[in-house]
Parts: sequence; structure tokens; C-alpha cells
Amino acid sequence: MIKKILKIIGWIVLFILLFSLWMLQRMDTFKTITNNTPEVCESFAMSGSAEDIEIDYARGIAYLSIQDREALIKGKNTQGFIGKIDLNKKPYELVSALTEQPEHLRPHGLSLHIDKAGKRHLAVINHPKNRGDEPEVIDLFIETSNGLFDFVRSVSDPLFQSPNDVLLVEKEKFYVGNDKGGISAADKIQEQMGRPMSTVVFYDGESASIAMKNLSSVSGINLSLDQQTVYASETNAKRMAILKRDLMDGSLKKIKTVKLSGSPDNINVSEDGSLVIANIPKVLALIQHFIALQNNEYKPSPSQVVKIDFDDQGNHLSKELFMSDGYDMSTTSVGAIWADKLFMGSIDDKQMYVCEL
Repeated sequence: MIKKILKIIGWIVLFILLFSLWMLQRMDTFKTITNNTPEVCESFAMSGSAEDIEIDYARGIAYLSIQDREALIKGKNTQGFIGKIDLNKKPYELVSALTEQPEHLRPHGLSLHIDKAGKRHLAVINHPKNRGDEPEVIDLFIETSNGLFDFVRSVSDPLFQSPNDVLLVEKEKFYVGNDKGGISAADKIQEQMGRPMSTVVFYDGESASIAMKNLSSVSGINLSLDQQTVYASETNAKRMAILKRDLMDGSLKKIKTVKLSGSPDNINVSEDGSLVIANIPKVLALIQHFIALQNNEYKPSPSQVVKIDFDDQGNHLSKELFMSDGYDMSTTSVGAIWADKLFMGSIDDKQMYVCEL
């Protein structure tokens, strides 16, 4: 009897050990970070971090989702703003992109759409103060003068469960990427272990519907130049989903996935159609970074940005543009290329980092 009990205990210990090693591997604990950064980089300091950056390539204007997210992580009540930078003029100057600052604005992902008449439209995820208890909102804006936007209206729907990024495809029509889908505690545990439970939601101007389900934590979403394909990062699965659009009803169909070297966040589509993707190289390091901030300590988290090009047959070629241990740029969440420069924003690092490619 004692031998049987010891044998059972041994199997349990072995299972726990193997499961722990598997989880550590999933969080990139054993990955070695080798710095690979351009020779010339400069930091543009800001009052908050730019979790997302959208570039108006025709004008050379960058729009940034600015928030003191370090203060939010520490439990402080802060408000953000949408900034813009004219990239044609140096030194860079960060100013508000909105004609009037909303009373409440906790921005996350944002999306710029240029219609056929050349009119600019902006969509911004605006998180409530009490996430999980209050509705999530997408704020819509329209350009009234060069680079400045007026508020149009707010859109909310129960399907906006945990919005991380938004993709504006027409005036007041957009996709929302939810980075969480689980409801119960068991669901959330399974989700962290890799079970795909997230969704992409389509809002057609009047109502919302699920355009794609069974994705693994959508943290970034963007549109191909021909507007036929949606790219969605699956952060927990370390891959990007390539989704075909139905232009009539907005539904999406998964065509294939692209495996990535890290956990992808925001995706930007460059002028030539290539993708620029910010990756989280080491998830455990990011968690440790957040814990350190809550304890009023600082421990940088590594950053990575990759570029993906596609050939005529749809094959892809990936190139690392930036890899850092985080001491120059920590927790990079977005990258965008303009005029042979790489512009990077961060989850909570209060700077925009600019490197010459």
C-alpha cells in the first residue's frame, strides 16, 4: 500500500515538474536575448507611453495613443490623449490630434482610415475606469482641419469584451480584436495555457457581430493594402493569423497562420505592403517588469520588432529589425516604418524610439 502511495506521489511530482517546465518554456524563460539594434537610434521623451502608433503615409504624420501606463499599473487614476507628430519636421513636436480633449480617455489601440475622398477618420479604443464592470467603448473621430479631429460618437457593445486593437475599414465600420474570451476562472486558466478563445468583432455602423472566433489573444489587427486581407496577431500562440474578408457582411475566414519568434502585439502595414510587427521576446520578463513597477522598482523587459514581406505566391520572409534587452527601449508594443526610419512605441516606456534603418 505504501509503495502504491509513493508511486502516485512520484507521478504527481513528475507531472507538476513537467507542467512547470512547459509553462516556463511557453513564457520564453530559457530564450537568450542577443541585442541586434541599428547603429543610429534616438529617444523622443514623452509624458506617457505610445502603446500604438498609426502613420498617415501620404502626409508623414504619426498618431499616437498616449497614456501614463506606468501610473495605471501602480493603480493611479490618469487620463490619456491622442497625440500627433509631423515627421517631416525636426525636432519632433508632440501635440494633441483632437480639437477637444474628452473628459475621460484611456486610449489603447487606434486606427486611421482614409476614405475615397481623402477624408481622414480615426477610431480609438477607450477603456473605462473599472474594466470588467463598465462597458468598453470605441470612440470615432473625423478630421476637420489638417491632422486635427472632431469627436463623432462612441460605440459600445457586449461583444467588445476585452478590446486591444481596432481596425477602421470604412466610415464608422470597424473590426475589434479582443485579447481575452474566457468568462469563468477555468476558461481564463485554459486561455493562458493556449486555448484559443478570443474573437474579432465586426461593427457595420449599426450593430456588432463575431467575424472570427477561436483565436489566441488578439493584440494587434490591421488591413492589407488591397483591403481584402486582415492580419491578426495571436499573442498566446506566437503567430499571426491571415484572414480573408467578406466585403459584404464583414465576416472573416482564416487562410493560414505565420509562426513568429515571439508573442506578437501590434501590426503595421507599410507603404509597400510589408508588415512591421512588435513582438514580446520573453513573456516572463514582461510579467516580472510589471511586478517590479508595482513595487516601485524598475526591471526592463526585452523588445523586438520584425518585418515580414510576402512574395507573389504568398510565401513570407521574416527579418529582424530590432532586438534589445530593454535597457534602451523596454516593452515595445508597436513598430512602424516611414522614410527609412523605424518608429517604436511601448506599453509603458515614456518615449518614442526612432532608429535609422
